Amino acid sequence: MKKSEISTYEFSNQQTTLEVEIVDLKKIMTLKSIALKAHRLKFYQILVITKGRGVHEVDFQKVAYSENTVIPIAMGQVQRYTYNPNLEGYTIVFTPEFLVKENYDYNYLYDFTIFLHTIHPISSIANSAVYTLINEMISEQQKEKTFYTVEYQRNLLKNFLIQIERNKRERTEIVCNDSLELFLRFRKLLEENVNYKVRVSDLCEKLNISEKQLNVSINLYHKTTAKQYIEDRIILEIKRLLFYSTLTIKEIAYKIGFEDPTNFTKYFKTRMKMLPTEYRQQNE
Repeated sequence: MKKSEISTYEFSNQQTTLEVEIVDLKKIMTLKSIALKAHRLKFYQILVITKGRGVHEVDFQKVAYSENTVIPIAMGQVQRYTYNPNLEGYTIVFTPEFLVKENYDYNYLYDFTIFLHTIHPISSIANSAVYTLINEMISEQQKEKTFYTVEYQRNLLKNFLIQIERNKRERTEIVCNDSLELFLRFRKLLEENVNYKVRVSDLCEKLNISEKQLNVSINLYHKTTAKQYIEDRIILEIKRLLFYSTLTIKEIAYKIGFEDPTNFTKYFKTRMKMLPTEYRQQNE
């Protein structure tokens, strides 16, 4: 595979000025030069499959899909479509700026588990309520200068996210308690600064909790410790850059927070049992 920088796509709505849109997946399949390459989104996306079987790649995971599969992709994740001429469905895309107008609105992104892929499964299901909301969203987007359409579309999106979250929680038996809230707060804080210099103690101080409390919470939902969770997230970011970008090893080291590229190489080899160059070469 020829290396290139990870393409990052900004939100662009071809129909209106609103930062929310529903796109037909058939249209995505016609854009092979874009869709079939690994790319990172600067917005949120939820795929809803209505027809076809295949796989969709999200951060090195092959996510199998079939009819009525829902695949959420969080802002910043790397994804890649697999060409499928039989694929039908929708991709619902939106920016956090469109959704979040009050502090409470952040709950849809950080208190919901839709985009939290460490709580399996990575995909969910679409039921009749999901399709009802999608059809209403499509209908509203086709109207021009309708009274209070922005707020109406925002509320439709919120209801859509609530329904997706309900379906996921019913399927995974997620227990809503203080541990889940803490885990989500920890994850949000980490995502804001994925860096080698991040320490568990620093995050605990910002969260105003003990390391023991944090470890108990993370173990419930990820079966690991806070230290290991942070390391796994750093390794994922390194793998993204090695696999999808043309940055040099030295540039990646500095980007991740290492002051000495030699230490970066040792860090990666200890955890992946190979050098960064070897990992890059085996994926070429």
